Amino acid sequence: MEQFNRFYLWGVNAKYRMGLYFAAAVSFKGLVNVLLGSWTVETLILLEMLLACFAFACLETAIFPSGKNMLSEGKRIVLWAALANVIFIGCGWMLRWFPGIPLWGALVLVLFLESSLWGMWYALWLKEKRDTAALNQGLRRFQREH
Repeated sequence: MEQFNRFYLWGVNAKYRMGLYFAAAVSFKGLVNVLLGSWTVETLILLEMLLACFAFACLETAIFPSGKNMLSEGKRIVLWAALANVIFIGCGWMLRWFPGIPLWGALVLVLFLESSLWGMWYALWLKEKRDTAALNQGLRRFQREH
């Protein structure tokens, strides 16, 4: 049962992150489409984005497992950022998520991705810092009482 519970919690965490990335990808795709004169997003592109976000979320939860302080490890951060770039830029380019976008627009997309990744890493780092502080406070309280 313990193994099932761990897998279930991993799945919940991965789906949360997948949803967050998917919402960002679809919102940005919609904005780009509107700027290019289209008010629709193809269903196939939505499915591709969902699968790319799921793949990245699974890899992210493997790189930064829940309950372990690893967000300050440089190698893991570089691996995480590299995978994000390979998955999102690679899929965007190979699957033609943004057809008709000029070169300067592609550069803006990449800059947006990089700033979003920095924001996500910062949010994960803040959460880890908060969790560590709460655990340390609980430990101090336990030590005082015993």
